[in-house]
Amino acid sequence: MNSLSPSGWYSDPSGLDCERFWDGKEWTNQTRPKSLPQHWPPPQIKATSTGLDSAEKLILLIIAVAIVLVALISSGY
Repeated sequence: MNSLSPSGWYSDPSGLDCERFWDGKEWTNQTRPKSLPQHWPPPQIKATSTGLDSAEKLILLIIAVAIVLVALISSGY
């Protein structure tokens, strides 16, 4: 299987008599018997977080403001 293959159920590459789900990038741990119909839904894959959530952004903003205030106070402003 290569990264150009669409996600879906394929024969298990390890040789087991089952199908394994290919997520489009790699094999998952999800398997099913070969006898199930092809319209069986794919497993739910959790999305990974790629950035900061709003609480983390707020904390960083507060820290940045505090640093600027300390710098201004220590320089005499």
